[in-house]
Amino acid sequence: MKYIPNTLTLLRLLMIPFYFVVFYSDHPDSVMQAMYIFILASVTDVLDGYLARKYDVVSKFGMVADPFADKMMQLSVLFTLSHLNILENWFFWFILFKEALQIGLGLVMVSMKPRMIIPANIFGKITTVMIFITIIIAVLDFSGAFFIQVVVNILAIITVTQYAYQFIKELKKREVR
Repeated sequence: MKYIPNTLTLLRLLMIPFYFVVFYSDHPDSVMQAMYIFILASVTDVLDGYLARKYDVVSKFGMVADPFADKMMQLSVLFTLSHLNILENWFFWFILFKEALQIGLGLVMVSMKPRMIIPANIFGKITTVMIFITIIIAVLDFSGAFFIQVVVNILAIITVTQYAYQFIKELKKREVR
């Protein structure tokens, strides 16, 4: 049981090139087939987190690799869907910018002595779920896809602002010591 969460994370990383191959294949249902890979990857994300917490097998590798795998899969899907104009191009670029900011800030925190860890907050979790929902709504061509992209961007702004606020707050605590 100890290695299952990390194995699921690695599996999710391996799904990314497979997703691209399927998405850009000549098969008439390539987008939907690629979406099944994305959904499977999302299920492995939920499952690995659940198992790691339930069986107390949270690892340093998992703490870094899991969010990395999530972001890479999510950005891969957003890129391909914006490439085909299923999602707005600005939506992909905005989410990419948000993720780059958070990854950059995360690298700064990891390099600090002592290392700074800011756990995911509710806004980040909601934003991730809403990106998933946005992808599904856009692929299924439901009305309101544009509106939901705007809402998700607002949530993303709140998420990155909260993350930066927590970082600054923690920095100030360290200065006082």
